[in-house]
Amino acid sequence: MSLRLLKPIATRLGANVVTLIVISMVTFGLMNLKAPEDVARSVLGREVSAAQIADFVAKNGLDAPVAVRYVDWISRFAIGDFGHSIVTGRPVSNDVLTRLNRSLTLAALGSLFGVAAGIVIGVQLALRAGSKADFRVVTGLLVIASMPEFLIGIALYLVFVVWLGWFPTQAGMAFSFGDAWARAMTFVLPAATIGLLLMPHIARVARASAIEAFASPYVDAARLRGLSERQVSWDHAFRNAALPLMSVIGVNLVYAVSGVVVVDFLFGFPGLGALLVASIGSGDVFTTQAIVMMFAVVIVVINIAVDLAMLWLNPKARFRAA
Repeated sequence: MSLRLLKPIATRLGANVVTLIVISMVTFGLMNLKAPEDVARSVLGREVSAAQIADFVAKNGLDAPVAVRYVDWISRFAIGDFGHSIVTGRPVSNDVLTRLNRSLTLAALGSLFGVAAGIVIGVQLALRAGSKADFRVVTGLLVIASMPEFLIGIALYLVFVVWLGWFPTQAGMAFSFGDAWARAMTFVLPAATIGLLLMPHIARVARASAIEAFASPYVDAARLRGLSERQVSWDHAFRNAALPLMSVIGVNLVYAVSGVVVVDFLFGFPGLGALLVASIGSGDVFTTQAIVMMFAVVIVVINIAVDLAMLWLNPKARFRAA
């Protein structure tokens, strides 16, 4: 690795570490606004005795000062110890890491579909820029882009689950008790929802970038050399149009991860989003904190990867950052 890249990389890593620390402070502060006694009552119920409340508070370490509890929590989180759920008593990592794997798989499948479809559609529209087909498809993309994820998810659920019956009505039950095929089918509609959320934005940017690339002199030169239209489109035009797409793809990957919360809840998918909703509703402080921080870590990792890819792809950016 070139030495001139070390400074911008270190700067980006440092900024993202600071971001994680700030997120951890905000998350811990919001989850500890309640008095320890109120947390105990929300978990145990309103009819518990003072002795039971005192025992619950002491058992879960809620009687220590807030600053001490924060340092203890974040230091243990950094080494992978998420603590124990105050509702179930189980290690938080058992539930969080299992569901994180499902949610990341779901986000990856949805992102793969959205990015691939968006790029293909965008390049094809650029080849037909100004035509009636271009106008119709761009209009359709704008309509899809204006829809929130829950509306797209409800439409897919209504058509493919209620009307056609192609998918199970309860994804969680199918995932828990079904065979490998049933578990695989539970990913389809949630991933399609995420993909449809990402596809319009990527297609529009790919179209604009490809139109600019097609008008470039090097594309005209490639055509004059007798190269096929496929080679001109993908080997020359798209390769040079890929850089503007990189930052858009990065933003949309973050959107895909954050959209998992709504999609999980909507389809009953047993992912991290559904667990987050359940833990907030039950007052499970430690589980909620761990889930929010895991989402933050994933998003920061995506941002770092995109930043590094942009530095690697763009020599001008490397020179300016040096």
